[in-house]
Amino acid sequence: MTEGQRLHSICCLACLCVAIILMGGVGCGSSPTEQITAEVDEEFERMNRVARTVFDHGRFRQAADLYNQALERAYVLDDVDAIVDSQYNLAVCLVRLHDYDQALEHISQSRAELTRAGRRIPVDILLLEATTVYRMGKLDDAWLLTDTIILGPSRPSEAIQSKTHFMRGLIAAEWDDINQLRQEIVSLGKPSAVGLRADREELVGRLAMAQSNWNEATEAFDKTAEYRRDDFDYSEMVNALALAAWACEQAGKLSEASKRYLRAGRSAARQGESREALNWLNRAEKLAREAGDESSAKEARSYRKWIEAP
Repeated sequence: MTEGQRLHSICCLACLCVAIILMGGVGCGSSPTEQITAEVDEEFERMNRVARTVFDHGRFRQAADLYNQALERAYVLDDVDAIVDSQYNLAVCLVRLHDYDQALEHISQSRAELTRAGRRIPVDILLLEATTVYRMGKLDDAWLLTDTIILGPSRPSEAIQSKTHFMRGLIAAEWDDINQLRQEIVSLGKPSAVGLRADREELVGRLAMAQSNWNEATEAFDKTAEYRRDDFDYSEMVNALALAAWACEQAGKLSEASKRYLRAGRSAARQGESREALNWLNRAEKLAREAGDESSAKEARSYRKWIEAP
């Protein structure tokens, strides 16, 4: 595997946004189940509020700890909705922390809780499960789950449908199934929500990349990054910048590639994603040197030293 292919693989594994779950639709801190109890436990609600605030500030480990405390409280209450809500939110945090095995365990527990109560499995949970197994590289399992969402008896919301088609497009891209990828882009239509516009542009970029249309891919991923920024989804903005950089690199535009890798690494570093940041910054420095752009190379080195400092 070449260095460029390795970087592309990293982007692919990190690319899927769980925005419909985390920020856009259902939202972390809101239950995917149907609330049937008017009374709420104040301590449980307080834990959820604090956890959501922490999550929104990008402190996912702390949010996971708080949602775990909320889960303990939910068991005390013996409230199915509260238990499933907490399992779901905790799994979302674990996905963001790349702890996919634990995330899947909590998703399975939420499924079991609903089954024992004779309740249906909401599509929100199915989408989170599909996201998790996709991130684990289990593409066939993820595809089957998206089939369940799309073809199920209950029609999912427009937002859930769009996110599901986005995931199917990502899977199709990894399978090099260009026809299926085109179909998923068509299924997304012309969305107005900025997060869904970002999804569509990313799939357009992946289609262009599959056809070696590097300039078109760069333009699409640049737009993706812009939309992710407008949607306050800075983690996925970084991934879009890295994809744009990779497309520039394939087009032989080393200076432009280095600038995008630098921006991706700089943002990732400030978000605490040190491993990804070092990947992008190392690439930025290497390409900047090759392009004779000493200024960008110097800035990439300075950020790398900042990350590596005790």
